Amino acid sequence: STADLAAASRLRSTFLDAGFTADGLLAVLGPSAYAALGRGEPVPARRMLAGRSGADVVLAHLFVLGDAVPREAVARHLPLDDLLALGLVGGGAELRAAVDVRPYGEPDTDWYVVSDHGPDSSGHTVPEVAVDHVLGVGGASLTLARITPRAQVDRALDLGTGCGVQALHLGRHAREIVATDRNRRALRLAALSAALSGQQWDLREGSLFEPVGGEQFDLVVSNPPFVISPGHRYTYRDAGLPADDLGRLLVQQAPSHLRDGGTAVVLANWLHVRGEDWRERVATWVEGTGCDAWVAQREVQDPAEYVGLWLRDAGGGEDRAEHDRRYGEWLDALADMAAEGIGFGWIVLLKGGTYGAQGPRVEDVAHAPRLPDGAEVSGLVSARAAWAGTDAFALLESTPRRVEGLRLVESDVAGYDGRLGATPPRLSVLDGWRPEVVLDSVGAHLVRTFDGATTVTEAVDRAAVVFDLDADDVLPGALIAVRGLVEEGFLRL
Repeated sequence: STADLAAASRLRSTFLDAGFTADGLLAVLGPSAYAALGRGEPVPARRMLAGRSGADVVLAHLFVLGDAVPREAVARHLPLDDLLALGLVGGGAELRAAVDVRPYGEPDTDWYVVSDHGPDSSGHTVPEVAVDHVLGVGGASLTLARITPRAQVDRALDLGTGCGVQALHLGRHAREIVATDRNRRALRLAALSAALSGQQWDLREGSLFEPVGGEQFDLVVSNPPFVISPGHRYTYRDAGLPADDLGRLLVQQAPSHLRDGGTAVVLANWLHVRGEDWRERVATWVEGTGCDAWVAQREVQDPAEYVGLWLRDAGGGEDRAEHDRRYGEWLDALADMAAEGIGFGWIVLLKGGTYGAQGPRVEDVAHAPRLPDGAEVSGLVSARAAWAGTDAFALLESTPRRVEGLRLVESDVAGYDGRLGATPPRLSVLDGWRPEVVLDSVGAHLVRTFDGATTVTEAVDRAAVVFDLDADDVLPGALIAVRGLVEEGFLRL
C-alpha cells in the first residue's frame, strides 16, 4: 500500500543514517565479533555493544542479535510507529523483531533482506520452522546470485522469489522485474525487502510459470523448492512433486518464456539412480528445448547425509522418536526411487545459438577451485552456442588469443633415479574457476602461438615444422583443441 511504502521509505532513511548497513555493522562490531555472528555465535557481538546506546546499537540488538529491547529505547531512537505498522517488531513493554531484517548488498549498494528467523537465527534456537517459513540468504541463494549473468536486460523473472534476494540483484541490470512465489507470506516479506531497499517489483502469486502466462523474458532465474522429499511439509523447500520432477519441469517449461537470445539459470537437485548415469538422465531434461544448455553438478550427497541435512535445516521441534520416524520415512522414499545419491547444481539455458543441436554440456564441477561468476557462465554458454556459425573453414581462418592471466606451465621433475623427466604441459588461468588442463606438446605449442594475430592454419603449419609432422596429421587434433580451449575459457576468438 501507499502507507507501507511511505513507512518503508522513512525506515530506509533511518537505517542508512544510523549506519545499519553491512559495512556499518562491521565497523560497530569489529571484525572478530562480526565473523563470530556468521558462525551463529552472538556473545562477542553482545559484549561489543554492552553499555552503548544509539540507533545503530538498538537496530543491532533487535534485528541482528534478536534481543528484547525496552519499548522506550526503541521509540527514542527509531520511528516506532513505522516498525509496528510494517510488522517488523512486536511485543509490549519489551519489543522483539517479528522478522529477520538484515543489511545485504554488493559494493555501492545498501539493501535489506526481510525473512523469517531460522532455526539458528541470531544464536536463538527455534524449535521448528512454520509451514510457510520464508528463508533468508543462504548458500543456495548466494550461489545463484554469483553465477547469474549480469548483462543489462529489459525484462527479468525471479521464479520462486522467497525473500527477494535474486530480485535485489536483478534490480541492478533489469529494467522490469517480475517476482513470483506460491507462498503468500513470501510475497509479503519480499515486498518489504524491495521497499526497504529502494526497489519496486511486480510481485505475483502462483506456482511455476502460472503467474506469467504467455509472457517472455530476457532472463529467468530460479532458486525453487528443489528438495527431494516425501510429501510437502515446508513451502520453501518441498515442491510436493514426485522425485526430482520439479527441476525437469522448470527447464522444460522455461524456454517458452524466454525471448530469443534469453537465458535461464535454475538451481536443482537430481537423483543418482541405481544403474543409470546421472549425466544421461539429466541430459534428457533439456533435449528438445531448442536451447543450448550447461548442466553443472557442484556436489553430491548420499541419501543419509542428504536427509540429515534437511531435517536439521528445519529445526528440531519434535522428540527423538518423531525425528527418527521422519528420518526413516524419508530414507524409505529415496530407496523406493532407487536413489544412490542426490546431486546439487545448476542448469543454464540459452535460447538460440545452435538451438541445442550439439546436445547439452553436462559435467561435474565439484573440484573447481571456486564458483564461476556470471560473466564466466555467460562466456561458456555463449562460446558453445557460437559454434553454429563457425565451421571448420571459418575456424581455420580465425585468430585465437590467449585470455588474460593464462598460465602455461612446462617443467622437468626428478624421478626416483635422479634423472630429470618432462611433465605434461599444464594450462590454467590465474584465479580462474576451472581446474588446470593437461596438454600434449603440440597443444602447448599452439597455445603459445595464439596471439590474436596468427590464424589456426598458420599455427598448425608452424607446429608441424617444429615437431617434424605432416600438417594434415596435426590439423584434426588442433581443431578439436581450439574448440575445447575456447569453450573452457582459455582462448578467445
